[in-house]
This record gives sequence, C-alpha cells and structure tokens, in this order.
Amino acid sequence: MKNIVRQVIHEWNPYGLLPEAPIDEFDSEIEEVLLSLTHASTVEELARSIQEIFSSSFGEPFGYEGCFNTAKKIWEHSVEDLSLPANVEIVSLTHSNAYHSRNLFCGYNNSSSNGVDTKTASIEELEQSGQVIKRILDANLATCYLAEFESQYAGFIICSWGISVSNGYPVLRIDGLYVASEFRNKGIAKALMNHVIDLANEKKGNPYTA
Repeated sequence: MKNIVRQVIHEWNPYGLLPEAPIDEFDSEIEEVLLSLTHASTVEELARSIQEIFSSSFGEPFGYEGCFNTAKKIWEHSVEDLSLPANVEIVSLTHSNAYHSRNLFCGYNNSSSNGVDTKTASIEELEQSGQVIKRILDANLATCYLAEFESQYAGFIICSWGISVSNGYPVLRIDGLYVASEFRNKGIAKALMNHVIDLANEKKGNPYTA
C-alpha cells in the first residue's frame, strides 16, 4: 500500500516540487498519510488528514480540493486491498524453500489450457521441477515470488526486468503466474500481481505479460 500512496502523492505533486526535488521529498508525509489511512472511516476524513499533514509540513494552508482528489484515489486502492486475504504473505523463492515449492511448478506444467490441474505429480516430475527451480535460481535472470497461505505455498509469479525500446523506461515482464487449484478464488493471484505492480511502480516501470 505504501507504494500506491507514494505513486498517488507523486502524481499529485504538491506545490509542483517534482521532478526537480529528490524522489524521497514527500516520504515523511507519505508515512503520516499511511497512518491516517488506518484510522480514517471516510474519504472526507482522510482528505482532511492529508490537508492537515501538508499544511503543517509546508507551513501554510493547503487547498482541500486537491487533498480530496488525492484521498479518493488512495481510498479506492485501499478498498481493493481489503478484498485480499489478510494472511497471504509474498516471499522470494530461494534455495531454502525450493524443495517445498516443487508441487507448484509441477502443477503449472500439468495444468491444461483452461487452468485445470490434470494429474498428480509423480516422483520423477517432482525431481524434474526441483532441477528447473535450481536452474531458475542459478541463472539469476528472473525473480520468482511465492504466495504463502495457511502455512502452505499456494502460488507463484515469475518476472524479469527489460527495457522499452520505444520510450526507454523499464518494464517488468511477467513470465509465469500460477495458483494451485485448491487455493483458487481466494485472491492469491491478485496478491501476487499487486506485489509485482508495486515493484514496477518503484522503478516507474510497467508490468506486462509474456
């Protein structure tokens, strides 16, 4: 959520300080907005908090209209986040958790075109998936994130950075996305996608699928 708030504040660009100002120009205000978001019960209440935060920071009254429009955008994103399961944790795939994520990679390879897992993985397939994971990690060309849900690895997303030839900006390529059948329709894919979108926003890149 912090990356979303940062993006909205930067787009708003209070007092027109960006892009000349440092990228962290509003970080202290962003932290205060995040804190206000946890207490606000309405958009209007959040807007008033934002108005107070920036008026205090800049030492002069701050217009309400810009604060309200900013609060509305932040509020809409926060409502979307509430639809995600609170106990989903996104972690990086590493050599230490590779063994326990083999089933996910088998499921990805055994899924049909309509997303239905077609069979249970064999021992040989699990071993092959382990080798695939090792090659992915050793190549260091892409990053894989796991969604941990109810103490199990429920899904993964693999992404890699590239560059847009047309505008020179970084782009985050989504090379694979998978959620095990027993964990679907729980918001896990959305949580994985939101994590990647946050990463793209940090570098002002754009996520896209292969």
